[in-house]
Amino acid sequence: MGNSMAMSRQRGDSTSLKAATLDGARVIVVLTELEMGGAERQALLLSRYLAHEENAKVQIWGLGRQPGRVAEACEESGIPWRLVAQQWFGSRGERMKGLARLAFALRRARADIVLPYLILPNVVCGLVWRWAGARVCVWNQRDGSFTRLGPRAERCAVRQTPWFVSNSAHGAAFLTQTLRAPPERVRIINNGVQLAPPQADRATWRSRLGIDTDTVAACMIANLTRYKDHETLLRAWRRVVRSLQETGRSAVLLLAGRLDSSDSTHHASKALAYDLELGRSIRFLGEVQDVSGLLGAADLGVFSSRAESSPNGVLESMAAGLALAATDIPGVREAVGPGGYEFLAPPGDDGALADRILRLVAEPSLRAELGAANRLRIESEFSPRRMCEQTAAVIIEGLRGKTSAARKARGALGTEAGGVL
Repeated sequence: MGNSMAMSRQRGDSTSLKAATLDGARVIVVLTELEMGGAERQALLLSRYLAHEENAKVQIWGLGRQPGRVAEACEESGIPWRLVAQQWFGSRGERMKGLARLAFALRRARADIVLPYLILPNVVCGLVWRWAGARVCVWNQRDGSFTRLGPRAERCAVRQTPWFVSNSAHGAAFLTQTLRAPPERVRIINNGVQLAPPQADRATWRSRLGIDTDTVAACMIANLTRYKDHETLLRAWRRVVRSLQETGRSAVLLLAGRLDSSDSTHHASKALAYDLELGRSIRFLGEVQDVSGLLGAADLGVFSSRAESSPNGVLESMAAGLALAATDIPGVREAVGPGGYEFLAPPGDDGALADRILRLVAEPSLRAELGAANRLRIESEFSPRRMCEQTAAVIIEGLRGKTSAARKARGALGTEAGGVL
């Protein structure tokens, strides 16, 4: 299913179906963790819209054991949150207990609409939503194909889920070709990008970081996890620094993203930066609240990853008006569009990535031109309101029961689900 077809259909639905349809509906948004990441930002945008403009009764649930920045953001927005822990990678008995716990929690909450994001919530909610008495469940495909839970459980959940949303054509292809979701029930809805006003200006940020006005600053917004590819970026950055030193210029790489204590990637990245003798040419900033201010202090965006659906780190850099050098993977290509293809490097090729960065460093006018085009692309194709309205239209269509195939799906927890776990 093409992106343009899906988008045009969603625009038509969102104008014809009235907001009153969701008035008072009990919506449960289910996330893996209540830590902040790209998918979680999208879930928060949608939750605020449904609660404040559609008058739905929204809650955000996490399947982990600890609250995080998402819980804080929920409290700031007046959205209730809770934790319903899942042990998917434990024994079969632990998985069944976790599913039962989630199903009973959804039933007690009298959920009308279940909106899971990412693979674990998608699968477990797909397995139990009918048993819990909900009216509709919409699978949100936000991660790439690198996280898997086992084909039998995934396909069982897909068979029982009536609607699917992906934020990229690449993600939609994964749903239809790998997970065998019916194409007619898959919708492509672009992420909505919304940068908060900066808390500090460019001069303040650069002073805080000790970066003078002549130093070129590149920034990557991404949590340091094994799913990204900071290693290739660090090796590319060594090439950039050495090349610039030959001409008497300096540059600094700003890495902003949560350092997950359960993932050793950030330790490995810091060790590699030390081995590469990058010194003060790289800064590990951890999780940054003022992303807009940080991006305003940067001269270009960079992004290195192995697999993405639609990376918010790329979209946010574009929204800030930055030119971008990144790895050439489907999710990034969809984000930047044809105008940005020239500055994408093959995955894992640090030499090619360094070449793209160096060209942008050397040509300020080109950076400005590409940055302006990136901002316009975000404004036209990645509107938060459009994302919210189109997703609401899918929910409403599900509530109206337009999918006869969904009504014929087999029972969840007690029959098929138990057979695949």
